Amino acid sequence: MTQIVVTLENNADETFLRRMIENMKGVVKTTLTHTSSQQEKGNKSEFMDSLHAIKNAIDPSVIDMSDPRTNYIMSK
Repeated sequence: MTQIVVTLENNADETFLRRMIENMKGVVKTTLTHTSSQQEKGNKSEFMDSLHAIKNAIDPSVIDMSDPRTNYIMSK
């Protein structure tokens, strides 16, 4: 069995979309769960903080900047 997770906007008509998905061929079951936006913001913030910590831990003096591909990546 394969599952697809869909995230809806706050103002989306969830009952209409759920009925639409239930009526598609091959759909066995739909489940509706609500998550608080505060929880999502906290998870995103933690993830971004960990990415920034990794970025700050990189020593740029050991990176060979003569390669154009590395130059491109480091410019992002």
